[in-house]
Amino acid sequence: MTALRHPLFRRLLAGEAVSSFGDSALYLSLGIWAKDLTGSDSAAGLVFLFLALPGLVAPLYGHLVDRVRRRPLLIAMYGTMALVVLSLTLVDSADQVWILYAVALAYGVTFSVPAHGALLKDILPSAEATSARAALITVRQGVRIASPVAGAGIYLAFDGGALAVVDAVTFVVALVVLASLKVVESEPEPAGQPFLPAVTAGFRHLRRVPLLSRLTLALTLLMATAGLMDTAVFAAIDRGLEQPAAFFGVLTTVQGAGSVIGGLLAGMLVRRLGEASSASIGYAIFALGAGIFLVPSLGSFLAGAALYGLAIPIFDIALGTAQQLYVPARLQGRVGAAIDMLSSTAQSASITAGAALVGLVDYRIMYALIALTALTCTALILVRPAPVPEIVPSIADERIVSQA
Repeated sequence: MTALRHPLFRRLLAGEAVSSFGDSALYLSLGIWAKDLTGSDSAAGLVFLFLALPGLVAPLYGHLVDRVRRRPLLIAMYGTMALVVLSLTLVDSADQVWILYAVALAYGVTFSVPAHGALLKDILPSAEATSARAALITVRQGVRIASPVAGAGIYLAFDGGALAVVDAVTFVVALVVLASLKVVESEPEPAGQPFLPAVTAGFRHLRRVPLLSRLTLALTLLMATAGLMDTAVFAAIDRGLEQPAAFFGVLTTVQGAGSVIGGLLAGMLVRRLGEASSASIGYAIFALGAGIFLVPSLGSFLAGAALYGLAIPIFDIALGTAQQLYVPARLQGRVGAAIDMLSSTAQSASITAGAALVGLVDYRIMYALIALTALTCTALILVRPAPVPEIVPSIADERIVSQA
């Protein structure tokens, strides 16, 4: 991963690793916590709905990201979240499950603000786009090898409040690391443009770049059914494996291990095959993982989780690389937000459907539908491939040219 040669990126990656560890340890445990408090699979699945809901207004966050300095914005977000997660120390009964949902909603806002990806455009030259995205995704997914088990262990040994304190500390550490960076950012988008055209500029750019629109459509289509899994997985664990809800942490750890391999593999695939072909491979692997979940055995569940982990970084890095290469610096926020809004809207609808159907429909039907959708995404990308656009230079590229 050649992006690691850049000191700024290494420190940004270190802060992201610490923050991601705390995030995944906590928010992946929120579903277990909700299940234990209420005894309801639907209540557990609603945690993931609240995580996805903020994406419905993502263009507002993208507009903000393009109008301000990204590093100070990230510092403010980390500080706010350190305080928000501490509210979980107040939860001790089913009547207070709304606090879990409120924290999940705040997490959703944090995840929907596309400041990290936008900052990468300024920090790194275009040649490092794939390497940087691969490193970030590998770290984010890789921490899931240990963090869900660590989170579940702290939760079971102490309580959710102790886990919240640990997560708050990781936010503070990430804040300190980010504050130490000296970044030359592109100039923020100037004020004065009509609000609606400015906010929706990301959607217009997606439409103008066929490769980006095709990859975005595929992700949105997948999310239209993949959200069913966020509820179905608890039913599968309960009814298929007859395991406690905490087994979700084991599946997530296995998925994290698969994601480390997927992140390392994705960089090579994108560089050799391009964004479109790589994404189609990712969706095909995802379909295979969903299909394996139809067999109610421990081995099949673990294999399915590993394949999910392997697949997600591949199509995620492919789309992220395309965004970084083919979008101007001060459209990065709005294009990222447009992608997030489309996929999150679809995901929110499917999570809601899953919460409503989990008691009425066999979880295997849900997984079969997810597998069929992923195969459709593969075909969507491969049929009549979109042309590769021209790369939009970054200020890091301009610095290299001026120094030559």
